Amino acid sequence: MNQSTTIADQGVAPDEAARRIAEYRRMGFERKAMPHIVYHDPWVICPWPGCGFRIGAIDFQLEAGDRAQYLVFMAAWWQGAGLVGRCPGCHQYVLFTFTDKQCVPDPAVAGLSVLPDDWFQRAFTY
Repeated sequence: MNQSTTIADQGVAPDEAARRIAEYRRMGFERKAMPHIVYHDPWVICPWPGCGFRIGAIDFQLEAGDRAQYLVFMAAWWQGAGLVGRCPGCHQYVLFTFTDKQCVPDPAVAGLSVLPDDWFQRAFTY
């Protein structure tokens, strides 16, 4: 490998990437690991058009929130679609997943659990 070659340049087959993510999620749920994620471009920016709010990394700090919702949120992160919270910039709903951020017009219609509106005040974000 020469100096100009990076790990990203080497790539990973999509099926292998999916297998690795599934294994990570299974182990994370079994071990009750705290949810956290690091995003890379273009997923650093809020997915809502015109917002531009940047969150490159999140430690959700679910243990600091409502104890009754803790297990629901842990299951949503490790076994479900991800966690939905309002963007601190535009205040619209965003689905935070292992691979990206997605706009969510109505989380109730999508059957998603929603973090409290002040989730980002407890979480560590960068």
